[in-house]
Amino acid sequence: MKNLHIVGNWKMSLNKEDSIALAEKIKSISKKDNLNIEVAPTSLYIDNIREILEESDISVISQNFDLENLGSYTGGVCLDQLKEIGITKTILGHSERRSKFNESDDQINKKLEIILKSELDVIFCFDSYEQVPFELIKNTIQDNDNIKLTLAYEPTWAIGTGKTASIDHIVEIHTKVKDTLSKYSLQDIPILYGGSVNPSNSKEILSSDNVDGVLVGGASTKFDQLIGIVHSI
Repeated sequence: MKNLHIVGNWKMSLNKEDSIALAEKIKSISKKDNLNIEVAPTSLYIDNIREILEESDISVISQNFDLENLGSYTGGVCLDQLKEIGITKTILGHSERRSKFNESDDQINKKLEIILKSELDVIFCFDSYEQVPFELIKNTIQDNDNIKLTLAYEPTWAIGTGKTASIDHIVEIHTKVKDTLSKYSLQDIPILYGGSVNPSNSKEILSSDNVDGVLVGGASTKFDQLIGIVHSI
């Protein structure tokens, strides 16, 4: 039985009251032996949510981080600040960061290089095979026994639209990426799928070849839908 990951990206969808209420509900979820569950609240409430879920089976991660470290970068959140409050993993390169915040491939790849050289874990998002920086990953990861990287395929047209990629398409992209990773002896890097994942399609997606988990947006902000995805496994 393969290990699976469910990552809930709450984006900027919930206010503080609703974020705390959702965290109080999901802390009762008991994960299965082969399942890892993580949620990414907005950075404003991330410490509150971390405290609520501290004794639970749910881990709290960040939605993003900024390129620079401590210094004069108004509005920034850096890796050291995340580590200070006990956050050891972050999402990077989400399609909304690329399209709505104009983060370029070069900027995101530079951030990837920085975090791969740090102690933190990262989920690197991509919307096409060509967007995966295989050479950078291979050249930066020095210890294949301690890989702190997950990839997440999220076709831009499927984000928040209710349109989910076909299983054949998901498997095609995931297999192509996995085959390339294998050439670099990095075949153990997990690959998630993200794009309008919900309880009605999660079972089929999660049981597909070379799919190691799901990156869930809107459905992860509703307890009944999130628990439905967990129970679909």
